[in-house]
Amino acid sequence: MKDKCLCIDVDGSSIKYTLIDSELNLYDKGSVKTPLDNIDNYINCLCEIYNKFKDNAYGIAMSVPGVIDSENGICITGGHLKYIDKFNIVKTLSEKCGVSVSIMNDAKCAALAEAKWGSLSDCNDGVVMVFGTGIGGAIIKDKKIHMGKHFAAGEFSSIVLNNEFDEYENQWFNINGNPKLLKLVAKAKGLDENSINGYDVFKMAEECDEIVLKVLDKFTRSIANMIMNLQVIYDPDKFAIGGGISQQPIFLEYINKNIEFYISISDFIIPEIKVVPCKFYNDANLIGAMLII
Repeated sequence: MKDKCLCIDVDGSSIKYTLIDSELNLYDKGSVKTPLDNIDNYINCLCEIYNKFKDNAYGIAMSVPGVIDSENGICITGGHLKYIDKFNIVKTLSEKCGVSVSIMNDAKCAALAEAKWGSLSDCNDGVVMVFGTGIGGAIIKDKKIHMGKHFAAGEFSSIVLNNEFDEYENQWFNINGNPKLLKLVAKAKGLDENSINGYDVFKMAEECDEIVLKVLDKFTRSIANMIMNLQVIYDPDKFAIGGGISQQPIFLEYINKNIEFYISISDFIIPEIKVVPCKFYNDANLIGAMLII
């Protein structure tokens, strides 16, 4: 019986998938590595996932990186998946699988879930930040996702934090994406950065490793700075932090600590800033995709 939606969440390292029913129950969660070589292998991988569930899935809803034209099913850009730029994935995948297919930017999917059922459900205006390899984002205005003229509203990864626009490393995702945190901790601890992961970093933080705590403090200062800038630009009710890292209470603790510090030394009045974790954590993208099918 086809009574569930196949929801797929793509990022630069893995493709997560699950069946979701109308009551938001998740079934048969799994993941595979994201093909990074070409579009044919990517499409074949997606078709293989669908074929596992074709007897139960009435459609496919995809959360994907990049600037996405959801109305026409086109990946204008594909984030780290460069081979998918300007590609109509909805047309291709629906023809191959024979079911309805919908797509939306990953952070916007997360924002849909949080605005409808999650930590922003009591807000009219909100901002979602999803920390991963890059920094996904979405802006909620009057309980709706603000897409922008070119579908690019909330592309926080591309914010440049100084006037050196020709320097790739000055983009925000290179400063506060998860790989940067691993690199900073590895350097401070004298470790090979390929030998540690996010779990290791936060385990050391929970054990009160002074070096790691100093790195985390430094790392979250620029996040706090950006949140304060966005507060005075947009003045939302709340900021919701998503991605796997949002499940670490100390991460939000340090963000809020640095916000409080900056406010305490500020010479101008800044409205109250509320920063909370996404309710659905790493499943927010998958659950939000349910709303676009």
